[in-house]
Order: sequence, then structure tokens, then C-alpha cells
Amino acid sequence: MKNTITVHNVSRNFKDVKALVDVSLELRPGIYGLVGPNGAGKSTLIRLISTLDYPSQGNITYENQDIYQLKNKYRSIIGLMPQNQNGYDLFSGFAFLHYMALLKGIPKKQATDQIEQLVKQVSLEASIHRKIKTYSGGMRQRLMFIQALLGDPKIVILDEPTAGLDPFERIRLRNYISQIAQDRIVLIATHVMQDIESIADQVIFLNKGAVVFDGTGAQLLATLSNKVFEMKIEPTELARYQAKYRVSRVYKYNNQYMVRYIDDQRQDGVLMPNFEDAYLYYMVNHETAL
Repeated sequence: MKNTITVHNVSRNFKDVKALVDVSLELRPGIYGLVGPNGAGKSTLIRLISTLDYPSQGNITYENQDIYQLKNKYRSIIGLMPQNQNGYDLFSGFAFLHYMALLKGIPKKQATDQIEQLVKQVSLEASIHRKIKTYSGGMRQRLMFIQALLGDPKIVILDEPTAGLDPFERIRLRNYISQIAQDRIVLIATHVMQDIESIADQVIFLNKGAVVFDGTGAQLLATLSNKVFEMKIEPTELARYQAKYRVSRVYKYNNQYMVRYIDDQRQDGVLMPNFEDAYLYYMVNHETAL
């Protein structure tokens, strides 16, 4: 199928550590939120899809062809924004982008035109000729976002793209991601639900190397239908609620606490679930973790 990545029963082991366990996914054009806590296997899956690593078992195909056999033909259509990008502080932003375009084999005139267009798109014109070491965190993330888009890739992979950003920069980058999606596969790895709540077409929850949910946002919230409650309690009861339930929010109400929690043994909750509730429901086993 055109512009489709299929992950077939993929596992990745590092000696005795199972980083991924029998993962199967199909990615078509759209925005995918790959969500999970640190150590869930998100970066491992990204490395495999990007051909930076090999699975211990299973295989990954692009348009029904093995990505490792496609080699550079496949790599040329991927734009990767890694979580950490160090070693370029003495470059200007402009020189860095031209260097990355050279590594991607983009002709100089085409690279210049793309860079000028993308720099305007993310509002980085005023600082593009400054040294990267002078950039704020948000400016660095926008620069890394641009380099991922060089060459007009069909697949864009963003690993923790909003890490370290203030709320304004986080919103700005989310808006940029929405603008460039169009006919691309855009995979966003994050553990911050707000990063994908408003823009993701599909949500993939990864926990302990396994896919625990794969579907739309509406389907995700439907799994928590009638399971979310809010209760006004005395301060002396708080510890009991935190031990017994998955508690997603606590705030003071006069001399009491208002507690929002999930009880999957009941079916009479009246609150609308949100993505944070869903994250807690799928990622935290309250009987062992709280």
C-alpha cells in the first residue's frame, strides 16, 4: 500500500532486557502519537523504523518491501528529529541546515530555497545566522524541526520534540507539526499527553515494550467511559485513595481535597475522561506502583 509502514511482530532484546515485545503496527499518512513513560521502548521503536538498529525478531516493511533491503532508497524519504542533537554549537543555524542538506544529498540551490521557506515557516529568520550556542531551547527545537523536513520527506519522526520547552513554544511547535502533516506519516514520540491530544489522528500507547493501545483519540477515551470519578474527601482519606485508585488530580477545596480518580471496577462514573486519565489507566498499575 502506498506510503505505508507495517511493523510485523517486532521484538528487540538487549541481552536480558526486552526493549520491545511483539509489536505490530500499521502507519499510513497522518499524525501518530507514540506515548509511553521513559524506558517504554519509544526510542527503540524509532531507531528500528529509521533503520538505525535491527529487530531481534519480526520485520518492518515500507509499501510491502523490507526497509533494510530498500536501504538508502528508504532512508532518503525519512526526516528524523532526534531527542538530543549536540556538537553543532559553533555552526550558525544557516550553516548547520546547509550541512544537513549536504549530508542528505540535496542540491545546493534546492537546499537554499527549502531552507529559506522553512525558516520563515517557523519564524526563525531573525536568528538563523547566529551561532547555535546562542539559541534558546525553543529556537534549537525549531531548528531541529527544520532539518527533519529538508528534502521533503514522506516520513517525519519526532522524538520528544517539545522536551524542555515552555508552554508557548510547545503550542507553537504543535501548530507547525499540524501544518506539515498533509500526506506524510508523522510519528511523534512523547510522554506528554498535551503534545498529541489536539493533533494526533492515532494514538499508540507503549508500556514495558508492548503496545497496550492503538486507535483514535475517541476510541481511547471510550475505553474509560463511566470509569472516571471525582470525590470530595477529608485530608486523612487522601493516602487511602492514592493507594486504592489511579488518582489523576488532587486539589484543595476549602479544608478538604477534591480527588479525580479512575475506578475500573465500576460503570457509573459521570465525568468525561481526558487523555491524562487514559495515560494513567494504561501506564500505571495502582496495585503495585502507588
